[in-house]
Amino acid sequence: MRRPICAAALLYVAVLAVVLAGRTRGAPTYEALDAEQVAVAGYVDWKEHRLSRGEEVPVISLAGAVVLQEDQIAILEQFLSDSEKIPQYKLHRIWKDNREKLRREDATGIDGVLCYMETEELPAMGSLVIVRGSFRTFTHASNPGEFDGAEYYRIMGQQGRIMKCFLVKQSKTCDGFRECMYRLRAYLSMLMDASYGAEDASVMKAMLLGEKGTLDAEIKELYRQNGIIHVLAISGLHLSVIGMGCHSIFRKMRLPIAVNIILSLGLMYCYGTMTGMGVSMLRAYIMFTLHLCARLAGRTYDLLTAVSVAAAAVLMQQPLYLGHSGFLFSFGAVCGIGIFLPAAMENLFGQGKAEQMLLSGIVISLSTLPVYLCFYYEFPPYSVILNLIVIPCMTLVLLCGLVSLGMAAWFLPFGKAAAYPVHLLLGLYEKCCTLCLRLPDSVWVTGCPEKWQVLLFVSTLAALTVWNRRLSRIGFWQIVLCALLALSVRMPMGLQITMLDVGQGDCIYVAEDDGIHMLIDAGSLDESDVAGRRMLPYLKYEGVSYLDAVAVTHPDSDHINGICGMLQEMDTCGITVGRLYLPDVGERGRNEQYCKLEQLAKEAGVPVSYIGLGDSLHCGGVMLTCIHPEKGWNSEDVNAGSTVFYMTYGEFSALLTGDLEGEGERKVLERIEEGILGGNKVDITLLKVAHHGSRYSTSEAFLEAVNPRIALISAGRDNRYGHPHEELLDRLETAGCLVLRTQQSGAVTVYVHNGKVRVETFMAR
Repeated sequence: MRRPICAAALLYVAVLAVVLAGRTRGAPTYEALDAEQVAVAGYVDWKEHRLSRGEEVPVISLAGAVVLQEDQIAILEQFLSDSEKIPQYKLHRIWKDNREKLRREDATGIDGVLCYMETEELPAMGSLVIVRGSFRTFTHASNPGEFDGAEYYRIMGQQGRIMKCFLVKQSKTCDGFRECMYRLRAYLSMLMDASYGAEDASVMKAMLLGEKGTLDAEIKELYRQNGIIHVLAISGLHLSVIGMGCHSIFRKMRLPIAVNIILSLGLMYCYGTMTGMGVSMLRAYIMFTLHLCARLAGRTYDLLTAVSVAAAAVLMQQPLYLGHSGFLFSFGAVCGIGIFLPAAMENLFGQGKAEQMLLSGIVISLSTLPVYLCFYYEFPPYSVILNLIVIPCMTLVLLCGLVSLGMAAWFLPFGKAAAYPVHLLLGLYEKCCTLCLRLPDSVWVTGCPEKWQVLLFVSTLAALTVWNRRLSRIGFWQIVLCALLALSVRMPMGLQITMLDVGQGDCIYVAEDDGIHMLIDAGSLDESDVAGRRMLPYLKYEGVSYLDAVAVTHPDSDHINGICGMLQEMDTCGITVGRLYLPDVGERGRNEQYCKLEQLAKEAGVPVSYIGLGDSLHCGGVMLTCIHPEKGWNSEDVNAGSTVFYMTYGEFSALLTGDLEGEGERKVLERIEEGILGGNKVDITLLKVAHHGSRYSTSEAFLEAVNPRIALISAGRDNRYGHPHEELLDRLETAGCLVLRTQQSGAVTVYVHNGKVRVETFMAR
């Protein structure tokens, strides 16, 4: 068998992928500990600075962590006081053998925590410490497309955060090597702060030192939107520039090959340890090691074997990396360059350098495209060309960065002068990114592909790699194009109504196969950036780049602040609003929030229409009719004046009621009894329960008149209003409704297709 090691490694990865594919989201969130003052013991595994509420805060990561029983803290403190004479390896063994005896029963499974320290004086790397502070949980996503903090930090080895943390006790012994590497990184970081401007320093510290916690947020988002976020990761490029550079220097010094390799690997191990040995760096280091060892043994270096062994080695350390974007990006790019690129080169129509460079950019984009779509749900098409500028310049950026550090360590003014070329190159990056975002179609919002689509796409590229010589050049690229189309196609779903979990607020998404995409309300009292963290990720997940309409039922903050955020960011968020619909109410109903919406729509170039009783929106097979309030409704009670939409789609019907209550509900009930919905009593398929399940809304008489089968309630977890109220829930149960609540189920989606209604909750996935 050719490549037996490669085959074994790939088999391991494949089996692991199958096992993890059948796993549901399983990271516990330890909500019972949330906001509780706790004492935690563990080893200092990493130290850095992070931005927290706009300020730099020192953070330590504890590994082998235990949330301590209160009566065991004093015993452990005494043990640490006497630990000076205990060797590091023995201290590790003692802690490993005894830590479970000290753990609180309700904290089983916590093995790593992030500690946001109150002081700049941090314990040494590898030391065993006791800290105390307020425990904060990582939360799961409750909407499709939303960032899942609990799963992400589970992969990274942490199960919680300790805020306002202070050091209680630390052991006398530590990991001297890692502490030296940390101090070297801190010294180099200080030199960068002194040599560069604040923005450039944050970028260079990410590129050269792996310090991403203080990276300028706007620059990070700019790089991500343009598809060049990879330049901020310590990766194979650093190995090429630094590792192979050192190896070449040692060769010129005529050092024995064995000494050369040992020194090169040792230096790169030190560099990897100093920068945190992230996934990309670990992958590159393993492949670098295999490359040098092959040279030492006089054997041929095989890229496919090297990348397979590296993947298996990384996954043995942490199997969950198989769902980590950094792992998939890193290995996807290497496989694309090393495996698919040669096959594509054979089918290149022109053989000039320009064509080859362009093809390299296309292949990298192709090989990482499924990862990009699965994690970001969009693709920047100009990144193919932008990377042709960025990647070649990165070698110069890294070399100039290293030179400026060396010069600054010798004489700071020289370091500042040497940093100027880096400033120019980073400025070039920023200008190119800004220019690309101004070009038409700078972002293609494609949505999240299904697993079968990703598998089909990857299998097609793999098949083309093996059988490309049996195809004509045109046939080769036609198949690539078909694979791209298969990756982006979306299957017809009929009518889709999704109530997003936005906490204490409302946001309803309506879509239909004929092309309608609209929002009815979008706001939250619980989430300060509800647009950026919940609404926009969901819309992109669904592949929505254009909203035909955004309708507002009433201008309360918990129904509109997300719309305000979307309108303010419309130039850069990748989603355009076609028209804004506001309630056609009198002056008393047009409060400050109402006027703000009108102004934001005007500034964003979004036309505004006003909707009142009798008006309707007809898109595809969906009909939305306003049955309340009448035009010119003049009341300061904005809830009573909430717009009520009656939706029909074939035999399906829904009533969307905003925060309707009081006088407004009585008016709607009168109109229903007068036959506005086709009879004095109707059977509604779906009812959006008014005012988040308030006690004083959705009366028995109202329920009797509409007789809903399904009732949806949007409310925040543990909200101070007590929504939904028990009396309201009792009324719904008596009416025989299937009741679904976002605070329990996350986003709730109702599908209507071929006359059948299907309900799906996000938490049940």
